[in-house]
Amino acid sequence: ATPRSSARQLVREALERYGLNPDDFGQFALCDVVGRPGGGGTAGGAWQGEHLREVGDWERPLVLQELWKPKAGWSRRFEIRRRQDLEKAGD
Repeated sequence: ATPRSSARQLVREALERYGLNPDDFGQFALCDVVGRPGGGGTAGGAWQGEHLREVGDWERPLVLQELWKPKAGWSRRFEIRRRQDLEKAGD
């Protein structure tokens, strides 16, 4: 990934890397997820996302990462999710 990589390109590359059909990239979306360890700061807890935003296909995730940093105690990561699961969650 480079600052010039689009979300669409990164999804396609990830699918290919994990042995999935890269032509299925339209079924997946890159999501910007903000969360905390343990979902509330508990020691030793697994990281849990609390706020999720689907990244537009042409947005540049590494540029987003540089322009906006979460507040202290929060972290961000990018996750690939099935679009149909995002639509169900939005209902």
